[in-house]
Amino acid sequence: MSSTGPAPRPDGTVRVLLAPGHSSLFTAGIASALGRTPGIRLLTTGQAIQEEPDVVLVEDAPGVPVDKVIARLPAPLTAGPPGARRPRIIVMLRDDRVDRILGYLRSDVRGFVCHNAPLRELVTAVRVVFRNEAFLPYGIAALIIEGILPHLPRPDPGPSPSVSELTPREREIFRLMASGISNAEIADACSLSQKTVKFHVSNILRKLGMKNRIQAVVRTRGVPCVSA
Repeated sequence: MSSTGPAPRPDGTVRVLLAPGHSSLFTAGIASALGRTPGIRLLTTGQAIQEEPDVVLVEDAPGVPVDKVIARLPAPLTAGPPGARRPRIIVMLRDDRVDRILGYLRSDVRGFVCHNAPLRELVTAVRVVFRNEAFLPYGIAALIIEGILPHLPRPDPGPSPSVSELTPREREIFRLMASGISNAEIADACSLSQKTVKFHVSNILRKLGMKNRIQAVVRTRGVPCVSA
């Protein structure tokens, strides 16, 4: 259900529809709070069909499949040919299981807020998705990341370059690098100029296929062949 969203209003007002939910008291409380917020205009379902809301707030219903929750939206707001303008959807989340969150994302939901979030967070979410951006509070974003990471394929790093490819002097400098000291301290320890040490460090990183000295130390600390 791809959406380009309604066109911005000249006065910047965001027209919001609070979709019918299972908790009338919850819905009434949200409506009352948003109705007093400058720059936001609440629409009734009848008005939404005529005026095309910018944002629709959908209350999550634990135990109800995601597709059925989204199906509560008035048909004129979700139907239409691909590419048609549709309102951006924010879900007021009650069930934060990762599979449920991902289900909403697949249904083109653009933002989430927890059902007990303060009004200022809900207002921020409305304004963010109105700008055609996504709104994911830190806690929900962390859940998505933690839920997805175990299923991502791990890249094959391939064989690591061997420290044995380094010259004796480079091994000496690498051993000092692994101890965490600076180039200036390495220069003093080896009686070299800092310019020469920097040259050796660049060669070491190139030979080991590393991007920086921190990566080299982390990946090779403790390898027996680093000693001179």
